[in-house]
Amino acid sequence: MASLVKRIVSRLGEMRLPRVSVKPPATVLVVLLISVSIFLLAGGVYNVMMEPLVLLPTPSFPIFYYYGLQDQTWFESLEATILFVVGFAGVFVSYKSTRYAYKPRQAAMLLLIGMALLLVSFIGCEYTILLKRG
Repeated sequence: MASLVKRIVSRLGEMRLPRVSVKPPATVLVVLLISVSIFLLAGGVYNVMMEPLVLLPTPSFPIFYYYGLQDQTWFESLEATILFVVGFAGVFVSYKSTRYAYKPRQAAMLLLIGMALLLVSFIGCEYTILLKRG
């Protein structure tokens, strides 16, 4: 019995297993990091823990914003998520414009589009905060 175990162990020691790479590509890590950042910045943890209303019902029309910076609705989180995604897209498009150094017209257009997206995101976030402050 002992010799059988020794033979099995020696055979297992001689076996070559294929190498498996478990390191994910850098693009996947960057997208995952940006997604987690957007989730945290948009108030995802607050939504999960506090379970706020989607909007505030009133007799005349629904209200989408709490008046005050301490609370938020699901609609506000969704709006913040969309604005942050637009902002990150603007940064990404602006970054991609640097790859067209020998095509200045295309680089300028991409940079202009990226800056416009970033500006829309910034103005949208500022307007949301202005609405919440009353």
